[in-house]
Amino acid sequence: MFKQRMMLCLLLAVGFLGPRFVYSQEAGPEVPAEVDQSIHVVVGPSARALDPVAIADFECSSDKSVCKEANKVLDRDLTLSGFFKILDRSSFLGDPSAEGLGAPVWSSWFNIGAHYLIKGEITAKGKAYNCEFRLYNINDKKFVSVKGESQYAVPKEGLRRAVHTFANGVIEAITGSPGIFGSRILVTRKKSNNERVIESMEMDGAGLTTQVANGSINMFPRSSRKGILYTSYLSGIPQLYVGKKRITNDDREYRGAEFSPNGKKIVASVDIDGQSDLVILDGETGKEELRLTDSEWDEVSPSWSPDGSKIVFVSSKNGHPQVHIINADGTGERRLTMAGNYNVNPRFGPKGLIVFAGMDEFVLDLFTVDLSGNMTRLTQGQGSNKDPCWSPDGRYLAFVSDRAGKWKVWIMSQDGRYQFPITDKVDTWAQIDWR
Repeated sequence: MFKQRMMLCLLLAVGFLGPRFVYSQEAGPEVPAEVDQSIHVVVGPSARALDPVAIADFECSSDKSVCKEANKVLDRDLTLSGFFKILDRSSFLGDPSAEGLGAPVWSSWFNIGAHYLIKGEITAKGKAYNCEFRLYNINDKKFVSVKGESQYAVPKEGLRRAVHTFANGVIEAITGSPGIFGSRILVTRKKSNNERVIESMEMDGAGLTTQVANGSINMFPRSSRKGILYTSYLSGIPQLYVGKKRITNDDREYRGAEFSPNGKKIVASVDIDGQSDLVILDGETGKEELRLTDSEWDEVSPSWSPDGSKIVFVSSKNGHPQVHIINADGTGERRLTMAGNYNVNPRFGPKGLIVFAGMDEFVLDLFTVDLSGNMTRLTQGQGSNKDPCWSPDGRYLAFVSDRAGKWKVWIMSQDGRYQFPITDKVDTWAQIDWR
């Protein structure tokens, strides 16, 4: 049992070997030259057509670099959204400067294939800025009002957020659901002294900020309304913390946990009598309320369903790590993944779909599975991919990939059709969460 338990821990931490099970995926077009060239797009065979959008260079009343940066942020936001194709500015027939923010010469933009046109003006007002953005539907020849099109007294440090707000409004106007730019992704990173810190970054990879750094090993971050829940070796053995507050105070070792959707309970994987089992803890006191599993096998990596009624996790009771599911009261446990011999890191999404990492051809790939056990492949032939998690709206996934031999944080659309790296720096990124 000790050997089995150690093997499962190693598999969950660093990846593993296993048999092959095959799906298909094809590569798609690259991002236009005008867009940030660190973005690489991988598109599935039946991908939704991208809406061509022309984004004019914004007009600035003072520092031109301000507008240049705002254009760069908007280009990247709309590309990362997976809904738009940014048209090369060298193809423009219209003159945005002559047109101003008003109605464009429709034919000039229609003739280059644009479905939408975006214009903007950023005006300095003392130490702040007024931002005016406009969206036009070229095919329908009409102005489209969106949230965030007029923002005033924006401080310089708030310009990125102002552009994110407008981008979210554009996405909502065209798709019916707002974008989530401005949300943040949690990730762990190993430092040179073996300390592991928890950091956060924006959805586009900007604004890397340290959240937990205490000279120890900090792992398995999960966002919550109470703060970041994580496992730390600060006391010498792995215990659960929220922020700087330790919420478990016993001699058991905790290896990952997650708050329930209502924040009142915590499901945790804890060492009990030589193996890992799942327990339900009080969300305030950390006291055990229920032992969910009690077997001779390891149960780890728990994740709540959106309604709090079920918990998905990994169990080795079948001889290899597999995704299982159980009711939150401890009843109705069953195996969910029936293909593959190594399936780990399951995470429930806000729409009820589960993402996990599974072994295929000696590397980790990402898959989804529904509650009936139907599986869909998201990655193939793109290096090793691990530690997936859902965006707050369920339209995207964040994960870590070593494609091209370099570990980076990536995001992709929920169906895997559009995939983008969001970190330039190669590092020991792992264990992602999105809030």
